[in-house]
Amino acid sequence: MRKLLLAAALMAIAQLTFAQSTTHTYQHWYTYFGTAKLNSRWAIPFDVQLRIRDGISNKGQLLMRGGLQYSLTKQDHILLGYAFVPTYNGVSNTWLPEQRIFEQYIHKEKKIDMTHRLRLEQRWVAQPSQPGHPDAIGNWKYGNRFRYFNRTQLGIKHKKEDTPFYIALQDEIFLNLWGNDISNLLFDQNRFLAAFGYQFNTKLKADIGYMNQLVQAASGAKTMNHILHFSVFQTIDF
Repeated sequence: MRKLLLAAALMAIAQLTFAQSTTHTYQHWYTYFGTAKLNSRWAIPFDVQLRIRDGISNKGQLLMRGGLQYSLTKQDHILLGYAFVPTYNGVSNTWLPEQRIFEQYIHKEKKIDMTHRLRLEQRWVAQPSQPGHPDAIGNWKYGNRFRYFNRTQLGIKHKKEDTPFYIALQDEIFLNLWGNDISNLLFDQNRFLAAFGYQFNTKLKADIGYMNQLVQAASGAKTMNHILHFSVFQTIDF
């Protein structure tokens, strides 16, 4: 399954890249990922992400997401969650909200620090109203989306000794599914990240790196975002 999805992602990206021209933009994302552990089985993962377009003053997107997770084993976890994602829209000059319900399955490898994540999303995305209309939101569109995420963390050694530094490589492909009013195109986007990080302790780490995000709009227009990506990961025990 993993090899099939990765092959599909590579083929889709190659096709989109060479078929038409792509608009390039520059962003910076600031992200915090927390996991509140209630006990050995139950946890509340949550994250907050601020995604800024171009300069510091330009508006972008705010993502707030959380869920209830149950651990089947130490390597396998299932989760039901909710996300609220307001995005600034230049046409209506306002923030348009998106609401999501999502289900996911996570598997963590035993021998290497690698995480696989399968996520199914049900999305309600607000659309801008016509110019001059008193209401900023015209209507809502619904869509189903599938996401496959893979992250591998490689520790850095010095003179064969472990150090707190690491390199992280990750990729995530987004595919639009059935019953989708948001877009009738299968390929939605792909995100690739290469980052350099520091492990402060077993419960806290941070990394900074470059993310390449290829997005395809419902019209078929493509945008490649070059992103400076900063992340903090924290585990909180109760």
